[in-house]
Amino acid sequence: MPVSCGPPGRGSPEPRLALVVRQLRIWSTVLLGVAIGQAGFGSGFGASLIARDKSDLLETVHRANAWVVIVIASVCFAIAARYRLQGGPAWPLVFAACLIGGGILQAALGTFRVVGPHLFVGVLYLCAVTTLCSYAWRHQPSGLRATP
Repeated sequence: MPVSCGPPGRGSPEPRLALVVRQLRIWSTVLLGVAIGQAGFGSGFGASLIARDKSDLLETVHRANAWVVIVIASVCFAIAARYRLQGGPAWPLVFAACLIGGGILQAALGTFRVVGPHLFVGVLYLCAVTTLCSYAWRHQPSGLRATP
């Protein structure tokens, strides 16, 4: 009998796999929001270099938020590892590992002011985070069904 992936109800405890799937959905969404914010901070900082005096505040926020992105990608990795150990697929784990590596690459490119590749990899990174979030919400583990 399939179990619900919805919120736990009375008398029917939520299975562990459904809880891990929910955590992956939540944290991938948080990662998407923070990554979009990072793109906004970066574009604001870039515009300040062209249109007016450099914004030290935007540069600081962009630099600090880069580490927030990496930390949240690491949380997604930990959740994906737990999911894999409970019988889930390997793709979320591999994807999250690549996002950590991509985040570290982005931080290095930004630190060393390699602007062209930093912008290009940043666009690819945002696309990858969007893909992880989309797949996390679309993926339906076998044995679980969505509630109507």
